[in-house]
Amino acid sequence: MSKYNHPLGTIAKIEEQDINELNENLRGDLILPDHEDYEDTRNVWNGLVNKYPAVIVRAKGGVDVAYAVEFARNNDLELAIRGGSHHQTGSAMVDNGLVVDLEAMDDINIDPEAQIARVGPGNRAEDVLAETQEYGLATPTGSAGDVGISGQTLGGGIGWIRRKHGLSVDALRSVELVTADGELLKASPDHNEDLYWAVRGGGGNFGIVTNFEFDLYEVGPIVGGLGVFYPAEHVDEVLKTHREEIEDAPKELTTVLVNGHVPALPAIPNEIHGKDAIAILGCYAGDPGKGMEIIDPLRNVAEPIIDMSEPMPYEVLHDLGTQLYPWGRNYVHRSVFLDELNEAVHSIIRDQTNAAPGPMDAIAIWPMGGSVGQGEPSAFAWDDKQYMITIEANWEHYDNDGEFGWVRETERMLRDVGGEGAYAGFTGVEEQDWECWADQVYASNYDRLIEVKNEFDAANAFHHNVNIEPVDD
Repeated sequence: MSKYNHPLGTIAKIEEQDINELNENLRGDLILPDHEDYEDTRNVWNGLVNKYPAVIVRAKGGVDVAYAVEFARNNDLELAIRGGSHHQTGSAMVDNGLVVDLEAMDDINIDPEAQIARVGPGNRAEDVLAETQEYGLATPTGSAGDVGISGQTLGGGIGWIRRKHGLSVDALRSVELVTADGELLKASPDHNEDLYWAVRGGGGNFGIVTNFEFDLYEVGPIVGGLGVFYPAEHVDEVLKTHREEIEDAPKELTTVLVNGHVPALPAIPNEIHGKDAIAILGCYAGDPGKGMEIIDPLRNVAEPIIDMSEPMPYEVLHDLGTQLYPWGRNYVHRSVFLDELNEAVHSIIRDQTNAAPGPMDAIAIWPMGGSVGQGEPSAFAWDDKQYMITIEANWEHYDNDGEFGWVRETERMLRDVGGEGAYAGFTGVEEQDWECWADQVYASNYDRLIEVKNEFDAANAFHHNVNIEPVDD
């Protein structure tokens, strides 16, 4: 038996012959606990996650992925998928199990005339944008550059051009994926239609995607950029103005309002770092000059602490997202969706931000609407809602249990005034809560998702996620 020592003690016992056979079959790398890359490969974005897999397969193609899935099944190992490693719950890692690491599968092919991108699952949003923006094109991604394409796409993909061009699931033309049986399938409007519907919002429950095909849209490379921070005492005026302006705003304008503080970013003077503040960030995905005119009311609610609004490269907005939520910090983020913003919601956002236990905690409003949900029908359950609210606990040191309670309390309060559902990317970090999140994330689509799960993963091999449990007939 093969044994490896690390902080968990002696972990999974695997026949050495099986390990050697797997290694011989792989084009990619087999990373065991004694490998020099083991520590780097098990590292993920959320500092709260600290897991020790028994085996990591750094795949170089679909055949490697299939071998890894088969090996996990034959050796009774829990299976996790590492794409961008940015998922809130840390589901990219699993103790004593097998991790399929997709980082080396990072091909990107752009057809600028057809406006189509074919993207490997190991890429992050910033990688795709670096290629597409050369042609003044983009596909909807998450709001931070270091978000992995795989996780954010399969969960929905809520980013800076959502109101103009929809979510990632709206732009997804097709996927190729390896099923639990090791079969390579294509899912598109014309191939495995139910699977195509399910992967767009149903997460990694049905297989491991080895290739994404996206529609591209004309975006940038310069957009109208909004970034204004107001003193916290103006919270009521800012909330009111933002609600009024976004209700009538053209779909080219996408915003995020963040009630929290001035972040310690290099572009912001040191003397205002950490000041209590309410910010409006945004992107006008159209003519930058016209965009600056349209966002002007949002820049003049009161005297700002700092106003960084200007025409800027579209990629800069994603760099901002990366800087705001850096790798290795501790994160517990939850979410709800709402039909409308009212005084009760605004009061919770104001009062709970004041009650937050940490100086980096925040509550954010993400207007939806516009083109969200206007693509092919998908399993993303909440694309008819007008707003998403995120409750964001962010801190540097592990010993801060008050953050967990504050996030839960605020979430419950928002549900009491009409909040519903949850975004798969913002479900906290507590694994014991994953089962209860399934109803919130998938809602009325859950029964149909079970049918697809039964067809493609009846043994529930892919369950280290917001899981859709198969049901025996």
